[in-house]
Amino acid sequence: MLNRIYIVVGIFAIVVLAGAFLVPRFITWGDYRDRMEVLASGVLGADVTIRGDISFSLLPSPRLAFTDVVVGDAESPAATVGAVEAEFVLMDFLRDIYNVTALSLERPVVNLTIDENGLLSSGVDLSGAGAGVALGHAGIANGSLRLEDLRSAETYVLDRVDGDLRLSSLSGPFQFQGAGNYGETRYDLRFNSAAVDGDGNTRVSSFLREALGAYSLTLDGTLSPGAAPRFAGTMAYRQAPPQADAADDIRGDLLLESEVTINTDRVVLSGYTLNPDQNRAGMRLTGAASIRLGVRPSFDAVVSGGVFSLPPRDASEVAAEQPYEFVRLLLEIPAPPLPPIEGRLGIDLAEVGLRGFALREVRVDATTDGATWTVEQAVARLPGETEMRFSGTASNDGGVAGFVGDVSVVSRRLEALSQVWKRPVENNPLFNMQGSLTGRLMLAGDAFGLSNGRLTLDGQEHGLELRIGFGAEPRLDTVLTLGQLDTLRTQALEALVPDVTGDANFAISFPDGSFSITAGRVDVMGLPAQDLVAEAQWSPSAVRFSRLAASDWGGVMLNTTARISGTLAQPWVTGSGDLGVADPDAPGLGVIYEMAGIPFGWQQAIARALPFSLQFILSDVDGGEGQVLTAGGDVGAARLDLRAEMAGGLPALAVEDLRLVGSLEAQDSAAALSQFGWDSVAFADGEGSLLASLFAEGSGTDGFEGRVALSQGSQSISYAGGLRLSGSGEIAGEGTLEVLLDDGSAIATLAGVGGSSLPGLEATAALQFEGLRSLALDGISGVAGDTGFGGRIAMQRSGQMPSFSGAIDADGLELAGLAGALFGESAFIGAVGAVWPEGPLAASDIARPSRGDITITAPSISLGGRTVSGETTFNYVWGPESVSIKGLGAAVGGGSLDLTVDLCCAGPLTDRTVSGQATVSGVDLGAIAPGLLAQGLSGRLDGGVQFEGSGASLADVMRGMTGEGNFAVADFAAEGLAGEVFPAISAFEDVLNTDADALETLISLALARGPFTADQAQGAFTIAGGTVRLANLIIEGTGARLAGSLNLMLDQLDLDGRFVLTPRDFNDPNGLVQSDTARIVAQIAGTLLTPEVTVDLAEMVASIQVRANELEVDRLEALRLEDEARQRAAAEERNRLIEERRRREEALRMEELRQLEEEMDRIDLPPELSTPQQPEPAAPSGPLNLGFQPGVNQPIGNDVNQPIQLFPSQ
Repeated sequence: MLNRIYIVVGIFAIVVLAGAFLVPRFITWGDYRDRMEVLASGVLGADVTIRGDISFSLLPSPRLAFTDVVVGDAESPAATVGAVEAEFVLMDFLRDIYNVTALSLERPVVNLTIDENGLLSSGVDLSGAGAGVALGHAGIANGSLRLEDLRSAETYVLDRVDGDLRLSSLSGPFQFQGAGNYGETRYDLRFNSAAVDGDGNTRVSSFLREALGAYSLTLDGTLSPGAAPRFAGTMAYRQAPPQADAADDIRGDLLLESEVTINTDRVVLSGYTLNPDQNRAGMRLTGAASIRLGVRPSFDAVVSGGVFSLPPRDASEVAAEQPYEFVRLLLEIPAPPLPPIEGRLGIDLAEVGLRGFALREVRVDATTDGATWTVEQAVARLPGETEMRFSGTASNDGGVAGFVGDVSVVSRRLEALSQVWKRPVENNPLFNMQGSLTGRLMLAGDAFGLSNGRLTLDGQEHGLELRIGFGAEPRLDTVLTLGQLDTLRTQALEALVPDVTGDANFAISFPDGSFSITAGRVDVMGLPAQDLVAEAQWSPSAVRFSRLAASDWGGVMLNTTARISGTLAQPWVTGSGDLGVADPDAPGLGVIYEMAGIPFGWQQAIARALPFSLQFILSDVDGGEGQVLTAGGDVGAARLDLRAEMAGGLPALAVEDLRLVGSLEAQDSAAALSQFGWDSVAFADGEGSLLASLFAEGSGTDGFEGRVALSQGSQSISYAGGLRLSGSGEIAGEGTLEVLLDDGSAIATLAGVGGSSLPGLEATAALQFEGLRSLALDGISGVAGDTGFGGRIAMQRSGQMPSFSGAIDADGLELAGLAGALFGESAFIGAVGAVWPEGPLAASDIARPSRGDITITAPSISLGGRTVSGETTFNYVWGPESVSIKGLGAAVGGGSLDLTVDLCCAGPLTDRTVSGQATVSGVDLGAIAPGLLAQGLSGRLDGGVQFEGSGASLADVMRGMTGEGNFAVADFAAEGLAGEVFPAISAFEDVLNTDADALETLISLALARGPFTADQAQGAFTIAGGTVRLANLIIEGTGARLAGSLNLMLDQLDLDGRFVLTPRDFNDPNGLVQSDTARIVAQIAGTLLTPEVTVDLAEMVASIQVRANELEVDRLEALRLEDEARQRAAAEERNRLIEERRRREEALRMEELRQLEEEMDRIDLPPELSTPQQPEPAAPSGPLNLGFQPGVNQPIGNDVNQPIQLFPSQ
């Protein structure tokens, strides 16, 4: 029974289930459309219209499907769904609870609207007041969410939305996870909502991520739904870095975190933290932002932070192989993000590290209109108390940054600022120097430029234009207009500019470029350049100067064009232009010498060619290799033409074949020779133009063959032979030298003996030389004047001074020519009619540039056709200060003469010093004494003298001559001073009665009987003030002595002397001739050439007369003395007798007195009664005059004790 019941129930159940499956399929559910629309409207709070088909099945679970659903007004629906299929929980569904377990929405479109007042309108009721509905799972396919903002007339569409939605009711909680497209970008979406609380708020969280993971946005907070919805919570925006190809390029995510408040009017980030690279936690930025929504959406944001720096470069990269960091920064500057709305941005950072340098105290104020940024001010500080400012616009052109605006950089300490791009140096000229740079900055595409730039350096303003290409065609173009820069400012400018020559980064950064520099004055390579113009373009293959000019660069004028290619080791240069130099000491010339490696000897030669003004062309050979240099122009007083054919071009000049053809021609030969230091060369007196020519061909390695000649009219100096060029620039050779000169002084000048005079000559010699170090002339053969000569001469350079040596054998020498070689021809000007010439000794006012010692031999020396010496040998010696004839040895007058004469000292002063010494041995006085002097004196002379005198001429020298000497004359004889004169005088009788004139006559006759002779006469003399003084000369002769002094005034050769002849070894028995009073005086006057001797006999005559009187007085005096002796004896006898008498009387008186005193004592009488004492008579005080006094020496006539005047004349 029970089984039957089960069967019945089972059958019923099966029928019911079968009906539940089958019956709904036979029901026309469209008839229930209104019911379903009302039901859905109640749930959504808005009218729902189902315009498509409806289907329903109950089992196995309730499933409802319908299409073309419109929510809200059909004209402006709040939402539309293409097809809906929903599954419900069966039991809840039967209880009228629509717990949707699965929902599929195809092509749903939700329309949201923000009206003019900022109120959100969706057309549905989300407050939960509708009939209950629960959704366990909803699938959305190809949905769309449309938000229309009526304030700005903008519509924002999120389409192609696919995902899953879960909700308990339309008022939440619900969850959505899926994806959708905004524009062309696909996003992953996630949104969660909690149930609405009592205040109508709900907790929501959302996540949005770009489908490829480029960036994401997370929101978490409280949502207050309604017409004016509001969200308050936190947000996190994360942006992934670009894909890195290398490990060092790996960067962390950019992360923006902030408190956020969102409503229909504004989005506010009240305090955000921005970390551009999460791998670098210390690099954080903070700030706040406000985004206004509505009719004119805009934003206002501020960014602040501490240290913000770019990531470091790859540690393995080689810095020298990379472009400048600034150029790399230009390549890496990102395009500024441009929000589609206008707004304002303020940035305030403590420091921004840009790898190579850092910006401090960065402040940026900018606004945007949605298309470009307008930078009101961008301020930052750099090292050196430097402030950088920028104002302008920034743009984003297809992802490429663009900037246009005004920039200024003002620095108070440029030396610190320059260390950003240059290594620090000692003694930096930028120390404490101020400067600034202003201009119009432009960054567009791959070009960076500065226009209308004004560079101020130490208060001086200059112009600067700059363009940098840093993209596919990197290059640098600059235009620099400088004012007047002194040395310090130029050094400062150089210290400010990067080292473009020594820095490999420059060529990498700018393989191509150009520059144009103009300056009123600027230092170039340490020298001032006036009116400088430098315009050039460079590329990896060459540098082309379209113009390089300066009116004055260290004394050099330059105006050229050039092309430089090749390498630094072997540059290939072509060009043309003008080159002018006026001063041989021009500093610019020295710099050119150093750059070109010109040897010092060549520099000296070039210096003598100045001033010059040349035009040159350096070009490649047509149709072949090599180069040709042609140059021409004025070289001082001459005209230069030069052609150099270089087989290997200028770089191979030293090793490849070279042909040189050149000439130097001058109409003014004196000026041209003076220019080359040959002031005294005889060419200056020739006729016609002066021509120097050169022809040489060969190579630097194998040597050259050629000819060098200097000629004028019929005169010439030429060399023909080989030439070799050493690595140091020294020229050596071996060949033949030919000389034909009207005045041989030219050779003396070339040898460095300027001022010396030589006759004309014609000679040849084999010449071998090695630069200026050595020279050898062998096999010299020639004629000088009428005299033949030969020999050899060599030159060796010791240090900077050439030294000549050699020997010359001459057929004869002329004394006048010898003097000319010593003093110069000009020294003998004015010699006619004068004792000494007044011509200048200073023929040259500069020191001689050489020294030498030439041995000269000759069989004789002549003067005016008369031989004055025999075999002669001497050394002709010169040096920088002096020229000398040394060790002259000659046979003279049966003896020998040794002579040395020096002429010193060369220099700017007009005075010269003549000094020397001479020694004679056994020379006959007659051979060297002038005519009249030789007639009065004879003997053989030995002696020596040294002398020195200074003056502008030989006459001045003689006026100031000084010196000393001594001599000895053997067999000395002086005519007219016979020593036998004194015995003759002794024999004179009755002198007192002989007239004085008669006595002088007698003495003169005695002197003329013969000469004064002596075995030897010797003495010493001095020379002072141009006077020769022979003082206290004493000659001990036969029977007489000759003594005296003699002065010779060298100026006019005047003589002034006085000699005294006195007896020697003579005793006059008659006493008339006394050695101390017998004096015969000889006065010497006149000149050395015409002496005048006067014998004064007056003193001798007076002497013998006085002596005769003295002899008579002596006789009378003897008589007087005998008488006085007799009288003296008588007086002595009288005095003796008187003294004896006096003594006897005194003895008697004393005896009487004694007796009286005894008597008085006896009688004792008073003293007053005693006999008065008589006074004692005075004794005589002197002898008695007892005899007769003779009448001599009495005061009668002449005074007492006065000599008798025997000779009234005395």
